[in-house]
Amino acid sequence: MSNRRKLLFASAALCAIASTAFAADLPTMKGPPPAPIAAPYSWTGFEVGVQGGYGWGVENDNLSATEFGVLADHFDANDAIGGAHVGYNQQFGSLVLGVRGEIDASGLSGSITKTSSSGGACFEGCTVSLSFRNTWQAFLLGRAGFAFDRLLVYATGGLAIGDDRESVTASNFGEVWNGAQTKTLVGGAIGLGAEYAFDEHWRFGAEWRYANFGKRDYSATGLTTVSYKAGFSENLALVDLSYRF
Repeated sequence: MSNRRKLLFASAALCAIASTAFAADLPTMKGPPPAPIAAPYSWTGFEVGVQGGYGWGVENDNLSATEFGVLADHFDANDAIGGAHVGYNQQFGSLVLGVRGEIDASGLSGSITKTSSSGGACFEGCTVSLSFRNTWQAFLLGRAGFAFDRLLVYATGGLAIGDDRESVTASNFGEVWNGAQTKTLVGGAIGLGAEYAFDEHWRFGAEWRYANFGKRDYSATGLTTVSYKAGFSENLALVDLSYRF
């Protein structure tokens, strides 16, 4: 065998040995391929749901400035509240804008009894009892918040509507005044909240909301007619469950 042939044979053998060693050093693929990275959660879409919680508020009136002259301008009112809602959200990057309509049944109520210390239609020593009850509330709210994937933190505000039943009774020296009227009040609400999406459809949320429903004119009739203004405001602690379409 010539030197040239010996050189070619040796080169081929070296190449074969190097290729085998390199292949042995390559990592071996084991198991299934890695799962693809999930797309970010989207808050865009229509939703419906239910909510419930507790309200604690204050009845506001001006009986001290009327002919009854009793210091009964504020008293507490509280109870449970709950209902249903429908809404829509649109996401722009991490910014989420939305609107929600809500209707609730309410048990808010309270009462106060005071004795007049000034002369008026009922004279000094007149006993005046005033009670308040709210049976329903409705809200039309806008919201703006920031999404952190499946977590949304937001601020909300808008229109608050509710009924207000005011009942007043006053008596002294055989004279009696009575008045019971229910009126619809319109005011405003603001709040802060957060929602978390369990999956593509179901979301759970919690919210604090303050609402002031303003005041309307009421009256009690007896020997004379006494007019007064009354309304209420409240804080709400709510939780809700929503389904996105």
